[in-house]
Formats: sequence, C-alpha cells, structure tokens
Amino acid sequence: MTENQDKTVGRRQLLRRAGTVAAGVAGTTVVGAAAAGSAQADPGQPVVQAANNVVTGGGTTALVNPANVPTLRLENTNLETDAFNVKFAGPQLMLTPSGDQLSKKAPIGSMGVDEDGNFQVVSAKDSANNSITDYVYTTGNSNQIVPIIPQRVIDTRDPSLRARIHNASSTTLDSAGRLRGGQTIHVLLDDFVYYGDALFGIVTATTAVNAGFLQIFPYDTPRPANFASLNYSANQVNSNAFMSGIGWTADAVSIYALQTTHVVLDVTAFVVGYGSVHEDILPYSVNAAARGAKSLAERKAERAAKAKQGKPSWK
Repeated sequence: MTENQDKTVGRRQLLRRAGTVAAGVAGTTVVGAAAAGSAQADPGQPVVQAANNVVTGGGTTALVNPANVPTLRLENTNLETDAFNVKFAGPQLMLTPSGDQLSKKAPIGSMGVDEDGNFQVVSAKDSANNSITDYVYTTGNSNQIVPIIPQRVIDTRDPSLRARIHNASSTTLDSAGRLRGGQTIHVLLDDFVYYGDALFGIVTATTAVNAGFLQIFPYDTPRPANFASLNYSANQVNSNAFMSGIGWTADAVSIYALQTTHVVLDVTAFVVGYGSVHEDILPYSVNAAARGAKSLAERKAERAAKAKQGKPSWK
C-alpha cells in the first residue's frame, strides 16, 4: 500500500475513545475552565471565570430565557490550520468523563460522558422513577449504510479495469487476466470510500477452468477457512450478492479463488462510521445540474422536510 493508504495508527486512534474528552466548560458568558485552585460558589454567588467553580451547598444553576433565541452561546475563536489546510477549531464545550452510566436519579434531559467517552442522555423514567439512559450514536461508536450509484470496481476481462488490483502480476493473474487458482488479489477501494468499514456488492465469476469458489474478506487479515462468497462452475457465469468488511490498514478487500477464473466485482453500498463516501457516486449526484447542483446537506434537509410534511402510502 502507498503511504497515504496506511491507516493503522489513524484507525486505532479513532477507536480509542476513552480519555479524549477533557473537563470544564468554556464560553463567552458563563465560563468555568480548569485551573489551579477552586472558587467557592454558594447559591447566589457569581461564577468566577478561568477557575473551577464548586457549588459547596449543591444545587443546579439554571439559565432561563423567555425569548425565541438560544439560551446559551459558546464560542471559541481559536482556529489552527495544518500543512494540509485542515482547519482545527477550539472546542466550544467540554464534559468531564465520569462513571459507567448516568445516575438513576438524574432527571429527563440530563446529559453526560462516561469513562469510555460515550455520550449519554436520560430519555425517560421507568415505573420506579429510575432514569432510563440512552447512548447518543456518533461516528466513534456506530456506523451507517450509504447506498451508492452501483460501481464496477474490477473486471479482470478488461485490462483497464484491473488497475485497482494492488498486487496484479503474473503470479496472481494468468495471461488472460484471470485470477489464478490458489491465489489472492487485493482490490483498492479508495476511489470510492475513505475509512470504510464494510461494503455490499455483487461478485461474478466467469470462464472458470474448473468448479470452485471465491472468498472476499478484509484486506490485511488472514484468509478465513470454510466459507465462500460465491460458488462457481466451469465455463459458466455465476454471481452472488455479498457483504464484507474492509481492511483495517487500508480501504481494500482481498479476493481468493480456488480455481482460475475471471472476476467481476461491483459495489452497491458502503458502511461508514468516521469515514465518508465519495460524493460523486451518491444517488443525489445524478442530474445534479438539473437540481441546481445542491449540496448533499441541502438535499438531505429538503428530503427530511418533505418526509415530515407527508405520510407513507401504507398509513
């Protein structure tokens, strides 16, 4: 893999959530940032900026706003740009990681971050008036399926469609371009997805010399035994839908063939968490000019608004 495809460190950092959220609250009006020493703040006393404020008598500080505007505005004007022109903004809010779960006495609407870095919210109370806590899913602890305009990734019958085979050689491919029996090819997906978790697709075997099977599995992992993504026959065209994980260190999958055969790989959807799918292959990109070339965010907002206004045909 090339240097920019080696993502071992990046992926591990993304998954190591614990300890990444620091303590304190930073803002423009009400501020309590971590500092040496604590200011005593009994009920009725002012909040001291740039200091820890400890409510010695306990209690909740409430901000009440009767107007139709935000009750609290937090701003951090720090902005740093790295060598790749990525802009890093200073955080507007920090919650202290604590415990495994929010207190059962916490009122509905309470929020917090546990010691593993997961964001939690109290959404309801049970019959005994104990808090019911839900996790807020983020790109750090969940993923989503992203359907795309179907894409042909490789077709070993066509030399131009073998370009994404990372290890194409006379060892892995025969003189006709077929995947040799007993060999594994590694197929790059970084034209389509960045930090992908999995993919859905269709794999086809054609003009096989003998009956066999294909195995599709995440790149840079040992080939699993006793499974088949597709069983194929000699001199036949056989296809099958599949789902496979994507490699840990690179956006790639591996394909093993028991018997020599041509392989066609099409992808219909990706699974991503932190990562993203190339905008040009998303369904909204078709006829974008006719739609005024609206952004993905605009298209999603319009669709959500229409969905709220109407109702499905089955209701």
